[in-house]
Amino acid sequence: MRATTSTLLTAVCVLALVGCAPTEPTAQEPSPTTTTDAAPTPTPTPTQAPISDVPVEVMLPATAWESISPDDVREESTDVVDWRVPEACDGGSPTGGLAMRTVTAGSGELETRVGVHQVVLLADADAAVAEADRLGAALTACTQHVSDDSTTYVVEPLTVGAQGVGLATDYYGGSVEGALDDAMGTYLGITRRGNAIALVAVDGGEGTVGTAREAVTANAQAAWELLCTYDSAGC
Repeated sequence: MRATTSTLLTAVCVLALVGCAPTEPTAQEPSPTTTTDAAPTPTPTPTQAPISDVPVEVMLPATAWESISPDDVREESTDVVDWRVPEACDGGSPTGGLAMRTVTAGSGELETRVGVHQVVLLADADAAVAEADRLGAALTACTQHVSDDSTTYVVEPLTVGAQGVGLATDYYGGSVEGALDDAMGTYLGITRRGNAIALVAVDGGEGTVGTAREAVTANAQAAWELLCTYDSAGC
């Protein structure tokens, strides 16, 4: 019994020593490295290229005027010049116009008519709105003009594009007592798209206001469609 008791005491002491031994510290997991994405390089804001001219692609083709042969005289100007409106209207030149192209079709000889197309580009749409308002006001003012030869002017809406205005020139005042369409005279229209303004006119010659209006309205619509690159909505 003594030997057994001694053996038990020895085993208890060994277990006690093992249980009391200091414990090794657990290795720490390395902290995850936090990476910060580099700030993106800002993309430079594109700037509008300077307007140097009005390209021929935005002008009506030679075949646009049914009553004028494509082989007839055709003249072009790339200067910023006065609007082709009756002198009584005092349209002047485009305020703030950066570039302009004027195309005339026909010689005007032997009382034939001349087709006129002008396009002006301004710095932005706001400037174009202001110029269209100014020109429209000038056309409206000339209706008050009283000439010695009884020429009268009639302003009416032109339902093409933005700020469309039409002006009929009644040579002999026939519209005072009769229909404007039957009066001898000419017609012009202006319209705006984006920062561009177009004027389309049948000028001079012998013919009625009605036939001139029909030609101008059709060509003003075609001219407006050619200006889609200046529209914020695009083509």
